[in-house]
Amino acid sequence: MAMTLAALVAAIVLTGSSVTPAQAASGYETEPVLNAKDLVGPELLKGPHFTVDAKVPVTGFIARFTVRSSFGTFEAHGLRMLPITVNEVEALAKLDELSKTREFLAAAGRAIARPVVAAANMVTRPVETVRGVPGGVSRLFGRIGLAGRRIGQAATAPDQNVLERTGGTFRAIGSTAAMALGFEAERRRLAERLGVDPYTTNLLLSEKLTDVAWVSFSGRLGIAVASAILVPYSQAMAGVSATNRAIWDTPAGDLINNANATFGRTGASTEQVQALMRNTQYSLSSLTALAIGIQRLEGVTGRDALVVFAAVAETQDEVHFAASAVNMLARYHEAVSPLSRVSAPGPILAHSAAGVLVLPMPVDYVSWIEPLGRTVVLPELQAPDKLMFLSGRTSRLARTNLVSRGWRIDELNSNAAER
Repeated sequence: MAMTLAALVAAIVLTGSSVTPAQAASGYETEPVLNAKDLVGPELLKGPHFTVDAKVPVTGFIARFTVRSSFGTFEAHGLRMLPITVNEVEALAKLDELSKTREFLAAAGRAIARPVVAAANMVTRPVETVRGVPGGVSRLFGRIGLAGRRIGQAATAPDQNVLERTGGTFRAIGSTAAMALGFEAERRRLAERLGVDPYTTNLLLSEKLTDVAWVSFSGRLGIAVASAILVPYSQAMAGVSATNRAIWDTPAGDLINNANATFGRTGASTEQVQALMRNTQYSLSSLTALAIGIQRLEGVTGRDALVVFAAVAETQDEVHFAASAVNMLARYHEAVSPLSRVSAPGPILAHSAAGVLVLPMPVDYVSWIEPLGRTVVLPELQAPDKLMFLSGRTSRLARTNLVSRGWRIDELNSNAAER
């Protein structure tokens, strides 16, 4: 049985093991290397087709798991991504198994030739790999040029935005556009049965989903066969996704239109919205999660700043942080105390109607490192009542320094804090 995320995150309390990052002469500490067994349950450390390395380094507040499998080695950045990653490995195994069955081979023989442009690019946005950018999310705790080069480029770039690129692909298919739309729905249904993201950034899984869905759709594989492929961790996506059912139930084009419209309603400029929509670090799922969070904050002043902040994400770690932080604030707004305004000077902040300054931290382990030390003394982070809302935990030194600077710390919030 898959471990619930609440239990997963609660397991981050390092039972009996003392992790004390090295403290430099400057007063800051080095981020630690943790034991995987102290972070998650055994079912997430070894499965039918994967194993997870015993040591887990923390970089920029994010734990970096290494998942080894017969399909290759994958990195899972963060406690929320580990169950998703191991589920994707098991999904690959199930798809591989399905593709060798008699029913699948017969359907493959009936399938028509797939148009060249109707492959994965039709329904996915491949995420670019950026080298040379520091891992984790510590870069977001400082002045990061929020209105700088990326916004300016979006205003003048001849490249189409994601909506136009998707539409152009459908137009290129020509008379098979209706078939393409049907195939896209089939691919989403297959992803749902596997419990995976149809817009996954795992390119191997994305291609396999496309291949199997095409045979199922074009070769009339039969829903009964495709329904029998649930994987051991198939609840992982449902448990951690802030997108609820949107990515499985909504056509890709509608997801893009909805996100574009939501970002526009914040008051952000066309150039700022396009900078976000054109950011190739965002999959459709990430854009949708961010848009849902911003929509949940409707009526709160300053939402345009969230669009600008999100537009400068340069890695998947930063994309996940932006979307999760916004949804954490939305949950706080709905269930704890109404927010009056949000801002994003680096990092994302909010002020409640009751006068509380809220800093959402969807991270795994907070050490007292220089970016954090520089950030917490900024004028924007000064208030009589300050709350750090954490999905993970802090080191002893970080907690001591934060508390001495007036912060209340709410640790170990599961992803339910976003929903």
